[in-house]
Amino acid sequence: MTFLDKAKGFFLDQPKPHAAFQMASNYLTGVELSSRDKKIKSFFTLLLDKGIIEPSFYQNNIKKKDLLSNLFVREMKKFPLTDRRVVFVLPELSQKAFVLTFEKLPATLKEREQIVRFRVKKQLPLLPEDARIAFSLIPTENRVRVLASVARASVIKEYEDFFSQLKIKVRSVGMPFEGLVNLIGKKEKNVMLVNIEEDAFSLVGITASEISLYRQKSFVLESFDEKSLQQKNDDITLEIENTINFIEDKEKTKMSSLWVRTGLPGDGDGMLSDLTARLSIPVEGIDSCLPGNLTPNEKRLLSPLLGHIQ
Repeated sequence: MTFLDKAKGFFLDQPKPHAAFQMASNYLTGVELSSRDKKIKSFFTLLLDKGIIEPSFYQNNIKKKDLLSNLFVREMKKFPLTDRRVVFVLPELSQKAFVLTFEKLPATLKEREQIVRFRVKKQLPLLPEDARIAFSLIPTENRVRVLASVARASVIKEYEDFFSQLKIKVRSVGMPFEGLVNLIGKKEKNVMLVNIEEDAFSLVGITASEISLYRQKSFVLESFDEKSLQQKNDDITLEIENTINFIEDKEKTKMSSLWVRTGLPGDGDGMLSDLTARLSIPVEGIDSCLPGNLTPNEKRLLSPLLGHIQ
């Protein structure tokens, strides 16, 4: 489920591109796979200074376009694309997602789109007129569950235009959690995924091998000194514990493990160790799903991209 050609305004299944890029408040990443064997052909990870990109669902994201363009062009000199049609993964805070439950849905696509949009608007009363909603059906025994992802057309166009000026065609736009869920696959039936970025984190509950919950939280504290980092760890741990309890009570099932991905500067292993020490549930790093020829930090930064195109 991805945002595709914006003139069409729908979510369609198409062959996957072999290259993908992601931007966040503190990094820019890119990766290209070989078309023959799907192995990594080239990649880059670049840490960004504060204020170049400010992810937002409602406002423009790119604050220093010329500087970002210069940095991107510099990296692309080491990253010759074979095919300039790519996937772009939005920053965490530039999108929203909801898991909605219905007794039943209408038969036609148009009616389904209308009722899903109505339910999303109940969650987001100030839903912008240009909001684009993608949805997919999740099989359940008794009801219909829908995973709906939302992004503003103006925000999507901002990134599309940035790449277009560099002669790169954004063929599809995806969400970070989609790629991460793809990496986990069906390793375990009942797990939770947490994606921790510098400015926010998201939680995805997977029960019976299907997404059953999505939550996103922004951080109030912006700095990453020792005190604020500890506060963020406390907030993440509490939210994980509360969400696990909520899912287990609602779904009448036991969560078997927690998968962790971080896009934080510095030692991501430290966050993994901290969560392992604090939580009673087994904790796994998302990097364990990726090949061994990358460093742990490279695996963490590239994981949303690889999940979309592998």
